Amino acid sequence: MKHGKLMMAFIGIMMLTISCEREKVITPDQLPQAATAYLQQAQPESKVLFAKKESEFLSTKYKVQLDNFMEFEFDGDGNVIDIDVDD
Repeated sequence: MKHGKLMMAFIGIMMLTISCEREKVITPDQLPQAATAYLQQAQPESKVLFAKKESEFLSTKYKVQLDNFMEFEFDGDGNVIDIDVDD
């Protein structure tokens, strides 16, 4: 009985750990090549203020904010998912 409760607690903790989203600030050169190429073509005069990698259990996203207040979200392959402009 004691081992069963311990095992259930362990499994619960592991599931929470796996399902939690993890965010990490990265440098622009750590972005996927497709994302870098897109930014260079679409916003050649802008500079990256920050980039962030968000990892979940089965997916990865990248968020990038430029110095012109534009924010881009890319999937794990570097394809554009969303574009926002902060006012």
